[in-house]
Amino acid sequence: MKKIIQFVSSHRIGVTGQLVSQAEASLAVGGAAWVFVSGEKEQYPGLAERLRRAGAVHLTIPGLDDHRGGARLMRALAAVIAQHRPDYVSTHTNWQLALTAAAGAARGRRPRIVYTIHGYRHNHPVRAVAARAMIATLLRICAFRVIAPSTFVARRFGFVADRISVIPIGEGELIHQDVPEPDFQAPPRIIFAGEFRSGKNQELLVRALKSYRERSGETDARLVLPGRGERLEACRALAARLGLGDHVEFPGFLAPREVLSCYRGCQYAVVATNVETFGHCIVEPLLLGRLVLCRRVGVAEDVIRHGENGFFFDTESELVDLMCAIGARRAELPAIARRARECRPLFRWERIVQRQLQEVFT
Repeated sequence: MKKIIQFVSSHRIGVTGQLVSQAEASLAVGGAAWVFVSGEKEQYPGLAERLRRAGAVHLTIPGLDDHRGGARLMRALAAVIAQHRPDYVSTHTNWQLALTAAAGAARGRRPRIVYTIHGYRHNHPVRAVAARAMIATLLRICAFRVIAPSTFVARRFGFVADRISVIPIGEGELIHQDVPEPDFQAPPRIIFAGEFRSGKNQELLVRALKSYRERSGETDARLVLPGRGERLEACRALAARLGLGDHVEFPGFLAPREVLSCYRGCQYAVVATNVETFGHCIVEPLLLGRLVLCRRVGVAEDVIRHGENGFFFDTESELVDLMCAIGARRAELPAIARRARECRPLFRWERIVQRQLQEVFT
């Protein structure tokens, strides 16, 4: 049986909910002997306990996610590799990639390194070019296989195209549950759940809502923007300046179940971001049977068929035109939303782990 060490934490965050869900599915699927490695922090309390309840071999390296003391961390990881003698090490950050490569070299045992791309300074157009070049060079030197969460990302790493498998990120069972179908005859409620920062473009959505209300006469249309971040107050001020203070909701940072509640109260999700490497903000409403209007970013082009299970737009004016056109064909929308839910199996963690075992850890 193949042996795999898998990191389950990320820079500054510690153990993440997403990687714990993947670890739980890995243990359920079997097919390998798994060892999970992390720093001592947690994204939120209870994640390490979830690993324990799942029967995971979970090893903690203090300070792993702080990006300091590289020599000490390399020695600690080298000791883990020497003890467990893995065939593969699954990494998720550049730091983990570099530590693993150095640890393998130090011990004279070089496990095959698998790297999952989660970002490349993609919200900064200039920095992104340099970051992609640096990451691609590291991958060419150090990585056995590379997992890209979307074709959108894979196209940006053509230098290592021969090593890339496009395999999406999974969604937890909370997003896969059955929820009531949206009522498209009710006043439109539109949601985008994301951090308020440059490139996420919540201000564009506020302006589009203003234009849509004026053109369509849908004066009860509302926009829901969960999240927090540096652009929140600017976005709130814009909504007030446009006279939308009572029609744009800013519920703040929400726990997963609270986000689900917001989705249940909306019929539409609009994603106007400049770049997504994957896009939970795309997949979550899609799996919940909401109508997704999206730019061609992240996983969108892998799963959305324009007019069949969702819609694409490029510019702010195109978005307003699309919203008006959709509003005129409400009788068709329930069927489109139901087709959106048909892609659920693609994002179940068990299926994704099986694909990784078949296509990557080989």
